[in-house]
Amino acid sequence: MIKRYLTASAGAALCVTLAACSTTPQHNPNADNQLVQKTVHYQCHVRGERGVNLEVQYTFQGTSPVTAQVIYDDQAIPMTRDTNSKANLVGDTFTGNGYVWTTGQFTVDTAEKVNGNMLTRSDSVRGAAGAGGHVNTILARNCAVRG
Repeated sequence: MIKRYLTASAGAALCVTLAACSTTPQHNPNADNQLVQKTVHYQCHVRGERGVNLEVQYTFQGTSPVTAQVIYDDQAIPMTRDTNSKANLVGDTFTGNGYVWTTGQFTVDTAEKVNGNMLTRSDSVRGAAGAGGHVNTILARNCAVRG
């Protein structure tokens, strides 16, 4: 008789556990580990040159941006957010493959409202003595969000 009681108790506990596992959790789009992507279109300018259109696909973890893929001149440039940069005190900075993309500070909710600042590329240069160096070339700046 005691065996049946323990077996029935174990069976009831198993049923309760399985029922709890089968319930669907509430979906929270801004959960800390939830990944969300948004694409933002910008109209930028380069001094003395043509206007430049940029398309940037951001990936957010929770509400914070973590990566940006900038489409510039039919080229996709993957970048990650540089959280160690002092520029992040006033905006967001993304770096990758010799490129830097800076914007004002934004979240998943404000991405389509915050303008971009500048897209630069680090280019190698040779000095007169043959010594090499790098110069940052501005590809686009004053980037306004397009509706």
